[in-house]
Amino acid sequence: MKDQKKLKNLLLLSTLVFLFSSEVFAQSSFYGKIYYGISDAALLPKEEMLGGGLSYDPESFREFGFLLGKELSKKWAIEAGLNSAAADFKYLLGHNMLSSQESTILPPSERFRMLSFPVLMRYSIFPFLYVNAGPMLDIQRTENPEYNQSGIGYLLGIGAEHYFKKVGVFIHPHFKRHATIPFESTNYNLTEFGVQLGVAYRF
Repeated sequence: MKDQKKLKNLLLLSTLVFLFSSEVFAQSSFYGKIYYGISDAALLPKEEMLGGGLSYDPESFREFGFLLGKELSKKWAIEAGLNSAAADFKYLLGHNMLSSQESTILPPSERFRMLSFPVLMRYSIFPFLYVNAGPMLDIQRTENPEYNQSGIGYLLGIGAEHYFKKVGVFIHPHFKRHATIPFESTNYNLTEFGVQLGVAYRF
């Protein structure tokens, strides 16, 4: 009799553990994203630099990267990842960002490269629509102290996504500002209005 009672208790405990484990696994809610993006970028001079002189015009700004995310609730998630960006910086003479005066393009252009490590909070407005924002750690790989963008920047974005079971697709328009808190003195801030396209996977 005692053995039967112990067996029932063991079966009940095993069932509860199984149900609890299944629930935890189902709610793990980890996901990953990979993407490719383009941006309309500008290297904006700081206030003391306005008025002319040598400046730079970013062209063919491209990026690719990945994000790993964890859903904290039905609405909130945290995301972190790695972003690699590259562009051609053309030299401009007599360029003033606040005027419409013509500029002279000087060859050659300079290749710009940067790595970014974003940490973002995400809020789901609807199941298919979300906003996200957060800081980025930027490391410029191009050695040019004139426009060094290494430092802390930020990202503001809005995205739409659709999942086919575990696999999904998404589009993510965003605004980025780099070197908001620069590691070294710099005369410029790189800003981007861009869009990312990618695929996602729920684990």
